[in-house]
Amino acid sequence: MMKTLLLTLMMMMITTDDQPRQVILFYTENGKSLFEKQSEELRANDAGLRERDINVIPYQLSRENAAQWKRFKVDTSNDFTFILIGRDGGEKHRAERVVPAKELFGKIDAMPMRRNEIGEKN
Repeated sequence: MMKTLLLTLMMMMITTDDQPRQVILFYTENGKSLFEKQSEELRANDAGLRERDINVIPYQLSRENAAQWKRFKVDTSNDFTFILIGRDGGEKHRAERVVPAKELFGKIDAMPMRRNEIGEKN
C-alpha cells in the first residue's frame, strides 16, 4: 500500500515538472488596451518567460472562448484578467490589471518548484 502511494506521488511529480507554467490573459473589447500593454510587457521580457518556461495564452471574450472563461471563473464584466497557472496546474496569481514582468518573475522565483529548478542549474 505504502509502495503504491509513493509510486503514485512520484509519477505526479514527474508529470507536473514537464508541464509549462501558463499566463492566461482574458480580455473583453473594452480591455483590449490592457491586453496589449500586458502583451508588450511580456514580449519585452521574453528571455525571462523562456527561462521560467511560461506559455502565454490569450482569450478574448467570445462564444468560442466562453468555456475557458467559465472554467477559470473569470467575471465577464471585468475588462481584463491575468491568471498565472503553476506547473502543478493550480492557480498561483490573479489580477485585473497589467502585471509587471518583475512582479510575475518574483512570484514564480519564490515558488518551491522554481527554487528547485534554479538549484539544479547551479
